[in-house]
Amino acid sequence: MRSALTVARVTSLLGVFLAVSVLMGVIGAGLLAPVVGASGLAARESVGMFERLPGDLEQNPLAQQSRILAADGTILATPAQQNRIIVDSDEISQNMKDAQVAIEDERFFDHGGADIEALARAVVQNTTTDSTQGGSTLTQQYIKLALTEQALKDGNTEAAQDAQARAGIEGYVRKLRELKYAITLEERLTKDEILVGYLNLAFYGDRVYGVQAAARHYFNVDAADLTPAQSATLAGIVRSPSTTNPVADPEAAQARRDLVLAKMLELEMVTEEEYEEAVALEVADMLEVTDSQRSCLRSRNPYFCDYVTEWLLEQPVLGKTRDERLENLTTGGLTVNTTLDVDLSTEIGETLRAATPRDNPYYLGSAATTVEPGTGKILAFNQSSEYSFEESNDKVRTTSVNWNVDNQYGGPGGMEIGSVAKAYTLVEALEKGVPVEAELSVREPEDSTYGNVWLEDPENRPESYPPSDEVFPAGVFFRDDFEEGCTIGEDHWTVRNSSDENHQPDIDLRTASAQSVNTAFATLASQVGTCDIAETMTEMGLHASNGNDYGQDPGNAETTLAPSLVLGADTASPLTIAASYATFASGGVYCPPVPVTGITGPDGEELPLELPECERVVEEDVALGAVELLEGVIGPGGSGWQAVLDGERPAAGKTGTNNNSTHTWFAGFTPQLSTAVFVGNIPGGARYGGELADITVGDRTIEGPLYGSSLAAPTWKTIMDLASEGMDVEDWEDPSQEILDGRRVTIPRVVGLEAQEAQERLEDAGLTGSITRVVSNEDEGTVVFTTPGVGSSVITSDPVTLHVSTGPQAQAAARPGGGGDR
Repeated sequence: MRSALTVARVTSLLGVFLAVSVLMGVIGAGLLAPVVGASGLAARESVGMFERLPGDLEQNPLAQQSRILAADGTILATPAQQNRIIVDSDEISQNMKDAQVAIEDERFFDHGGADIEALARAVVQNTTTDSTQGGSTLTQQYIKLALTEQALKDGNTEAAQDAQARAGIEGYVRKLRELKYAITLEERLTKDEILVGYLNLAFYGDRVYGVQAAARHYFNVDAADLTPAQSATLAGIVRSPSTTNPVADPEAAQARRDLVLAKMLELEMVTEEEYEEAVALEVADMLEVTDSQRSCLRSRNPYFCDYVTEWLLEQPVLGKTRDERLENLTTGGLTVNTTLDVDLSTEIGETLRAATPRDNPYYLGSAATTVEPGTGKILAFNQSSEYSFEESNDKVRTTSVNWNVDNQYGGPGGMEIGSVAKAYTLVEALEKGVPVEAELSVREPEDSTYGNVWLEDPENRPESYPPSDEVFPAGVFFRDDFEEGCTIGEDHWTVRNSSDENHQPDIDLRTASAQSVNTAFATLASQVGTCDIAETMTEMGLHASNGNDYGQDPGNAETTLAPSLVLGADTASPLTIAASYATFASGGVYCPPVPVTGITGPDGEELPLELPECERVVEEDVALGAVELLEGVIGPGGSGWQAVLDGERPAAGKTGTNNNSTHTWFAGFTPQLSTAVFVGNIPGGARYGGELADITVGDRTIEGPLYGSSLAAPTWKTIMDLASEGMDVEDWEDPSQEILDGRRVTIPRVVGLEAQEAQERLEDAGLTGSITRVVSNEDEGTVVFTTPGVGSSVITSDPVTLHVSTGPQAQAAARPGGGGDR
């Protein structure tokens, strides 16, 4: 045993002798220690190996945190693989530089990259005793940090381990490599440049890298403002971050800090007075720890943070693939300037939580987005839930799912928008010549019941009626009422109005719009063409949450579009609705929503971000006509009467409610702002416990079924009043007289034509024709006569009725009628 120990000790000493000889020979006066026999050969080989080591440290840019900023320049989040902020020399206090030099390498400014005396002493002690002693200069430590960082960035764990090897031949090789790099580095860089590089690289515990991030994390100050006590605390962490972390063990950190301060005093880096003042401070009292915003979890608006992150990962300027973009976002030190008004978003969140029923448990959720017309900038969004990856059981009160956005950005699948969709039919009607002051002839209601059952169907009459409370009046529409490709898939379609009201045979377009009459809009859609309405929706930015065109079957892009899209049977997200409705506010210009205004690299250079461009999609006069009609929604007699803004600020909008009142909306706008508000059951979450009627919110009860008018509309008002505060009161210009009243035309010859062809000919003349069926010996589906008659001179606001044959043997299948949603 003694013999084995002796051999090991001799071998170690020989290694030490050779290593020190090499170092002395290369760095000193060029004198090699005497070499004899095999040991001489080994020494010469070691010298050759040293000379063959690379001398230039080729290091890629350091991985550093990026910053996502709100519109006011404050930080929303700092996506990063490492929490690091690179700073220049003039952004680091002299106190910090002195403290790090004092404790790590007091002769830093005197040696040329290697401290031979310290290194030799350390090597001998480390190999001949049980204690360890460091001999690396600060330059060598910088080399070690840089090599480790680069290896980890390259995914080379073996190289990272080699860069940190401490024992055996690997340790000596590492020392030699560091030494060669250090010598070359000191010839190329100034001492200050090396020191600043070290301070930017060093790990300061608590997942913080670099002195700037450390200063902000522990003391909430910049590195430029670090005091002697703060600087000594940070400098003391580097040697052993796990044991001198001031958050985890302030007493250990304080002992280490005082050691650093004593060294600074010894080297005359601080005065006696500064030393006494610094050591008198308790580290625990010095700390002002700020949580890193590396993840969106800690952001002031985590839902927007998640969205903008996903949006960035689609941008080609950040890389060719998603993985490459993520790498650049989390390591590239980018500054991302966003459009978000943080204060407004916070107020929206508070407003939504106050307006959302909180029965125990409550299952309704709400969300809202505000967009700037004419730019597409997303000014704010939020939702009623609290953000957390640990969702509540109902997935409504607490969730990380973003209800404001489409599926591709983490949304839940969207919500049925109901009568919010009717605004697009208005645009198509105005484009086809239907004026604002138009009169519509709608069908007389017929008895119907749930499940699209027409109780007066002459061919399939039920033997007995259901209970009276299950019978309601509805307008009945047929396949040939709508154009081919965008018609119903069943024999008939029963359309019911809200509260079973508004069934007069004639109704003006203003009233139909203000009161959201379903049967009137189904009639209007049959006149102007559901396929064209769907196209208008797409042009104005409305699409389903799955990314498909609105109303399209997600499993079949070629499917027939059902007329129910006119009444909002498909889903969409609040962001999509707000951006699309901004088209009305801007006079017909659609701007795709954008959350980012620019991205700069760590050098301040602007990245060439390709933002989507705005495009005119609706003639301005037509858009102004639609605004004229939608203004009637917000006012006396309108379904959105609870949305009137303070000071009677001009505004327009639309309520929306799906069939069973589980999804309710209000979407509206001023010339400067467009906001969409949703309240209802959240897709994928627990449903509200009970019928959505007589709901209690705070100290008030909303009587009857939940409509877009009853909760979403007043919530929209609160949000828009907050968002509009301080803005000038603006209004739209009036539409032209032709858009308002129409023009005088002659009813063309349509008798004998197929109903659809006849409607197309009326459209060419600027007229729309509703259909009523009459018994006639003419072929089924052909026009028998018109009211007023062919050749009559009429204003395009006047209704024209096409009397269409049911065929010689058929009974009359439909009668004129009318209705709505709130």
